[in-house]
Amino acid sequence: MGQALALLGTWVQGTAQRWLVLELTGDPFYVGLLGAVAGLPILFFSLVGGILADRIPKVSFLISVQLLIMVQAVIFGLLIDFDVISFLPILCLAFVLGVGMAFEVPARQSLIYDLVGREDITNGIAVHSMAFNMARFGGPAIAGLLMQAGLMAECFYFKAASAVAVMSALLYVRKRYSGLDQPLRREIGSPLVDVGELICFVIKNRMVLYILLNIMTFGVLLLPYSILLPSLGKDVLGLNAKLYGFMCAANGLGALAGAVFVAQFGHSKNRVRWWRIGAILFPASLIGVSFSKSFLDVCLLLFISGFVMVICSTSAISLLQLFSKDELRGRIMGLFTMSFMGLFPFGSIIQGKLASNFGIRQTLLSCASAAFVFSLLLLFMQRKGRTDR
Repeated sequence: MGQALALLGTWVQGTAQRWLVLELTGDPFYVGLLGAVAGLPILFFSLVGGILADRIPKVSFLISVQLLIMVQAVIFGLLIDFDVISFLPILCLAFVLGVGMAFEVPARQSLIYDLVGREDITNGIAVHSMAFNMARFGGPAIAGLLMQAGLMAECFYFKAASAVAVMSALLYVRKRYSGLDQPLRREIGSPLVDVGELICFVIKNRMVLYILLNIMTFGVLLLPYSILLPSLGKDVLGLNAKLYGFMCAANGLGALAGAVFVAQFGHSKNRVRWWRIGAILFPASLIGVSFSKSFLDVCLLLFISGFVMVICSTSAISLLQLFSKDELRGRIMGLFTMSFMGLFPFGSIIQGKLASNFGIRQTLLSCASAAFVFSLLLLFMQRKGRTDR
């Protein structure tokens, strides 16, 4: 519940800061630049976060990271309240939030396995995904309502308060389950050795390699679609801040439905199948969004997009954790985070620039189509490799 509140605050802040940048600059390129700056720390530091999650007390580490995230949100809100906000401070604070997320996500994902164990890992990840996607559904709607009421700063104070909630939950976990706050590895070697061990494991395990390649493709070509949504709503569909928030919420509601679906049906015999289905339908749904001309059509297709994206990503995380060794799990999750979220900056800059020059619909169509073709090719290679063996 603490994590659900923290993630709710993250989606409120993310929705608000993208709209704020579009209002300040009027150019989708700068929204893409914001996404790039926010994502760069995840690219550079998430693997470091995974190494730290394997080496140091995980729960205490997460509490420290949440404290950093809380401070940046308070500063953000104060800058807006005192009317001294500008594009450069927004970039700096987004970078700080990105650093926090780079360290937090691998530790959080690997902690799920510590809490529930191997047998229940799929359901554990699905429950976590439900919390994440409840936030993804509710956060944009809350942000839209707050912004429409002229309460932009409160979006960021909301994030600060939500960080306090998850810190309280983590303090409870540390007190109640003290064994979880112990490092799995007693022998500490060179970080380069850690990375080398990880690379060798991934190369030898073809299933892990194919999943990570698929996730990397989505990180560049698909996930940055979120930076196109403000312009799609405001400039293409002519929506106000409230309806833009509801449009993003439709995407989150679909993701929540996908998480519930995986919790019910995504068990051991189906994990690979659901990953394949999601890998195809996720880009296909965004191709549909690129052709949609009404608010309701976009909301419906964004709902479908959120649904299949969660099926794909949750199945991928389950498979990676199951194929991973215990002492490698933090690093595997760091590599997943780097692949899934860390490549977001490159995709954000590319899509922001394409959207500025060629338009929102054309950018969404071209990127989603490229991801669709690559997914088909990758799944063909995975099936062929299995047949050859």
